[in-house]
Amino acid sequence: MKPTLLDCTLRDGGNQNDWQFTSTDVHTIVTTLDAARIDVIEVGYRGGSGSRASATAGPSAHCTPEYLAALPAVSHAELAVMVVPTVCPVRAMDDLPDSPVSMVRIAAYPWNIDGVPEYVRAVRALGLKVGVNMMAVSYTTQEQLAEVAAVVAAEAPDVFYIADSFGALTPDDVHRRVELLAERLPTPLGIHAHNNLGLAAANAVAGLDAGVSWLDASLCAMARGAGNLATEQAAAFLTAWPKYDTHANLPLVCEAAEYVAEQVLPRPMTVRRAEIAAGINDHHFYFQDRIEKISAAHGLDPWEVGRRTGAARPRKVLDETVEDVCRELAEQTKQTNGGDA
Repeated sequence: MKPTLLDCTLRDGGNQNDWQFTSTDVHTIVTTLDAARIDVIEVGYRGGSGSRASATAGPSAHCTPEYLAALPAVSHAELAVMVVPTVCPVRAMDDLPDSPVSMVRIAAYPWNIDGVPEYVRAVRALGLKVGVNMMAVSYTTQEQLAEVAAVVAAEAPDVFYIADSFGALTPDDVHRRVELLAERLPTPLGIHAHNNLGLAAANAVAGLDAGVSWLDASLCAMARGAGNLATEQAAAFLTAWPKYDTHANLPLVCEAAEYVAEQVLPRPMTVRRAEIAAGINDHHFYFQDRIEKISAAHGLDPWEVGRRTGAARPRKVLDETVEDVCRELAEQTKQTNGGDA
């Protein structure tokens, strides 16, 4: 088995440095990964990130025509961009056939998957490959995932990804979801794994065993929070494990990772309390700082507040969500302790 390896450092990694990749960074990352025979290099968002609005975001957060035109030529890799329909109008993709990009990935949550078909058809009409990334897969039941599969099957994208956006899944969780999708979709499947519980590589392997053939990864695991499966580690286990095969040249992938570690990352990727709490409680990492501060203001245990926040399956990262959880928990604690007595 020879999985397709997609590097998303310039897109997802931008959550760590506000997409402030220099032109030298972009050139070095793209040319080195291309020389390393990485299959697909995702060079950024077209139209912005759906989860982190930033007035100061660098070029790969928007992938303007000028940014795309300045990308170095590639000889092996395909270049891709990601589009989030809630922030990028469908017509904003019209110029992409005139760029070096050959693939567009459409990212959506389970609750707005109905908006994806229009974008898939638009990308197809432009003559480009199209992928669909369903975020927050940990928030779906088996029944809901089957409903998503029915919507996606009607459009038959070139690949359908599940994204463990909050780093909450275990290998068993991944296996169940991929098996369900493999039964319902003729489309190749992919997985985007986050490392909050230290399971990004294990979840990627579980996905491969269950039928996934595309893997997302980023150099040095660069992404928000605990980060992703690291590209260099993915290339390493694909190289070392006899049942897999890979195009990737591991020494060159490691060279790209060393560049990112030394020249790009503002700080080393770590998995500490905040990252683990977001994963075990199954909520967006950007909630965690709010949970810590608001819980402290209410004199409540942030782990319990986090657990209840994740259980509510919030669709947006809002202070009001945490405030509501804290008020409910405080009232329950008051009643348990016998009211005001």
